[in-house]
Amino acid sequence: MSLDPSLLSGPRDDKSDRSIRGRTNSNGGFTTLLAATFVVFLGYGTVLPILPLFLDRVLSMTGADEVALHTGLLTGVYTLALFGFAPLWGGASDRLGRRAVLLWGLAGFALAMLGFSLTRNLPLAYGARALAGAFAAAVIPVAQAQAAEYGGAVLRARRFAWLSAAATLGFLSGPMLSGWLASIPMVMPQAEMVLGGPVAWPFVVTAGLAGAVWLVVYRHVPGRPARLYPAGRHAPEVASTWPTGGLLTLTLLAMLGLGAFEVGLSLQARQSIGLDPFRIGLLFTVCSLVMLVVQILWSTHPPKRLSSGHLIGGAFLLMAVGVLGLPYATNFWGAFVAVGLLGAGSGVLIPLLAYQVSLASGSAQGAALGKQTALASLGQAAGSTGAGLLFVGSALGTYWGLAILLFITAATAFCARHRLIAPSS
Repeated sequence: MSLDPSLLSGPRDDKSDRSIRGRTNSNGGFTTLLAATFVVFLGYGTVLPILPLFLDRVLSMTGADEVALHTGLLTGVYTLALFGFAPLWGGASDRLGRRAVLLWGLAGFALAMLGFSLTRNLPLAYGARALAGAFAAAVIPVAQAQAAEYGGAVLRARRFAWLSAAATLGFLSGPMLSGWLASIPMVMPQAEMVLGGPVAWPFVVTAGLAGAVWLVVYRHVPGRPARLYPAGRHAPEVASTWPTGGLLTLTLLAMLGLGAFEVGLSLQARQSIGLDPFRIGLLFTVCSLVMLVVQILWSTHPPKRLSSGHLIGGAFLLMAVGVLGLPYATNFWGAFVAVGLLGAGSGVLIPLLAYQVSLASGSAQGAALGKQTALASLGQAAGSTGAGLLFVGSALGTYWGLAILLFITAATAFCARHRLIAPSS
């Protein structure tokens, strides 16, 4: 299924659409979903830069190797919980309704973040991070599923782009928030600090923001059953011609490429190009900003003439070129171009694949989008881990192997597009 004129002008029940919009958009329902998505990704971005400092100052770990080990493992526990629980929460939202699951997710996420700021031993820290991931898994796919039930094809595509932009903005804002809060001068001895002092304040602030969003969800997200359309009818769009399994596989490959690139960028920029930490951080910021710009452009001007096969294939092609360009970059600006290409490709893929999964899933929006969230987490974790292990043995071979995989995926998407439209052409 593509965003083409035939889709955008397809049949729809105007009366039903007006009724749905009247009960949701006028009450700020979608804006609330943006806020929920933003705060969950803000929490993830907040933890990443401050976690080593938290382990050092609050949990009193003195060895650099020990801090590095548990930083990685605590991040992995969060991702693993997201992978395990997203399909469960998504399926539950199909049966129980979106609002109840969103409320449970936000409440649990807020309490887990607050609990992490209060913990003073390592096992509790692991438990808090696992709970944060498990409850975040209730927000990400369910917010998408709720957004999918607001209106027709153009609005659904735009809403998925806005949700992706909110996630990117949250992830980008998290490190800035935690860096600012953790840099507040300490005016009391460490032993007298409440909640661990400035080092733990980012977690407390994130918990407070999640609590505030919980109140907004409670007030503005309708508490009705998940299915908004009469029995036997789904959303007014024509169902996607992409198989759900194929879309989930593409999601796994896209996030595997993104995760591997992130680790490769850190290592390549430091070891081969010789960039300082500030410039490396700037490259990551550039990647996030390019993704954000692409997602905002998608939400305001969704493409009407390009098929989904062209867009998916082209986006994978951009990612492949970016990955292959990175090992040959000799300075900051060469890496800048490679990062920009990959950011543009992934910025298109993330909302587009979620949109296509939504179209293909019929009434089981939550279950399908939950599986996609799980596979996205698995792909990113596998890409990061694999790149870290393989980079040591053969950096150039790792880049080429990843680029070839992405090139093959791009070619497959282009070919699949022609096979999928053949019967109707």
